[in-house]
Amino acid sequence: HTIYVSGDTDIMADMEWMGDYHKPDIGILSAGGHFTMDMARAAYAAKRYFNFQTVIPCHYLTFPLLAQDASVLAAGLPGVAVIEPQVLEPIRL
Repeated sequence: HTIYVSGDTDIMADMEWMGDYHKPDIGILSAGGHFTMDMARAAYAAKRYFNFQTVIPCHYLTFPLLAQDASVLAAGLPGVAVIEPQVLEPIRL
């Protein structure tokens, strides 16, 4: 697998060359909103710049100001497996 991790970013033009050059199949995208991309913007970035098979949202659900689930992300990425991590549960890829 090749994994792209957005860190604490929003959409940025560098996503284009990273997606084209590295061709990651898994994306870990900040998607909590307010401080980073929200779920809709993360879905847009995933569709626009990448061809992910799997997307794992991060930087959300930690306190009430941020998004509390990834339903908007999943709805914006039909055909892509959106995995919502659970505390202390491993993710199998």
